[in-house]
Amino acid sequence: MGFLSAGGASPSSSLLCEETSLLCKETMDDVFGCIDGEGELPELGAAGLDFLAFPLESEEVVASLMEKEKEQLVHVTAGNYLQRLNSGGVVSSWRIASIDWINKAQAHHNFGPLCFYLSVNYLDRILSIKEPRPEKPWVQQLLSVGCLSIAAKMEETLVPRCLDFQFCSEKYKFGTESIKNMEIFVMSSLNWRMQAVTPFSYINYFMDKFTQGKPLSCGFASRCTELILGTLEATKFLQFRPSEIAAAAVLSAATESHAVDFSSALIASNIPVNKQTVRRCYEAMQEVRLVKKSEEGNASPSVPKSPYGVLDASCFNFKADDSQTPGSSQTDSDNNNHVYTAANKRTKLDA
Repeated sequence: MGFLSAGGASPSSSLLCEETSLLCKETMDDVFGCIDGEGELPELGAAGLDFLAFPLESEEVVASLMEKEKEQLVHVTAGNYLQRLNSGGVVSSWRIASIDWINKAQAHHNFGPLCFYLSVNYLDRILSIKEPRPEKPWVQQLLSVGCLSIAAKMEETLVPRCLDFQFCSEKYKFGTESIKNMEIFVMSSLNWRMQAVTPFSYINYFMDKFTQGKPLSCGFASRCTELILGTLEATKFLQFRPSEIAAAAVLSAATESHAVDFSSALIASNIPVNKQTVRRCYEAMQEVRLVKKSEEGNASPSVPKSPYGVLDASCFNFKADDSQTPGSSQTDSDNNNHVYTAANKRTKLDA
């Protein structure tokens, strides 16, 4: 059975994937080639990954998260995946195109930053264990839709219909069943471990470690979010764990707000991550122009504020639960000036 069936011709020459041409679990193994032990992820225990609420003040909780993040990213941080990305082949082009589409789609639907981060997390974990096939270019777009759709169901209060995720002039159009089958393929390939440890899990923890209660600017949380999201596209950040990215982002933002000096605060802090690795992550942020050094030696922003510049610290008081409330999408009449507010998110209950 063919994967795609052509619909009527349209001015944009879209290829409609009819629901009669379903993408089943059995056929997905033909769409992707498996690598690294046939795509099996390591067992993380019966409970899987616990996505814990902010703030994370307990050293024991943070230690547990750090153990889980290592298990979660065992394939993504492996040298083989980085080598495949850096070779400039199909996997690299798929990742670039997918992140670009996810970025536009999440802005269109006014999704929050954690939804964006989770989408790319799923994408990297899939591509690290599955080999894209260049003769099936439509799968890249369907994979992007599937990753974002799952992340939205994990994090958003208002979730669009499957068909509504295809919001602009994509080359292919997919039916509801095709999208749902891709979701099942992604979730089953990741052993249903969809709750992930992210850098956002550590924001308040490292704030306390680096600033020691010093007053911070009202845009501090927004800047931390901006830096974390800025690390998604560059492949060099795949070598860093979420805790290391969080530490570098918090310390960079605190330095920009003149609350601390980067080097002094890093040396004086008592943190459970390697300080040299945090510094290397900060230097990588400089290389991709997320931050730069000022004449005084402090970090300063070098890129315009993103739509997430409107974030405030309240966004770090929320966590995903296991339920979801489907609904229609929201759009912003001010083009891309989307606002992420606490009212748009689910209430996150402390574990």
